[in-house]
Parts: sequence; C-alpha cells; structure tokens
Amino acid sequence: MSENKEVKTPEQKTQEEIKKEQEKKKKARAETAKFKSKYFEYYDDIKISDRQDW
Repeated sequence: MSENKEVKTPEQKTQEEIKKEQEKKKKARAETAKFKSKYFEYYDDIKISDRQDW
C-alpha cells in the first residue's frame, strides 16, 4: 500500500516546482481566510441573537 514517491530536497526542485508549491500554499491560505471570515460572520450573528434572547 505504500507508494514510492520521490522526495526532493530543495536543491533538486526546479523553479517551476517551487512556484507551483507557492501557488498551492497561497491558494490554501486564501481558502482558509475565506472560510474563517464566513464562519466568524455566522458565529457573531449567533452570539448577537443569543444575547438578544436574554
């Protein structure tokens, strides 16, 4: 079941591979920020409505 993936050291990676990795990380950060903003917007609405119920 184990896959033999070739792990490259930074010296072995090409500029294109490095650029692709950076783009993936940037995209992941953007998606995380988007999720967090949606989550906190929703959560803040819940907290506010909970306080109003008291």
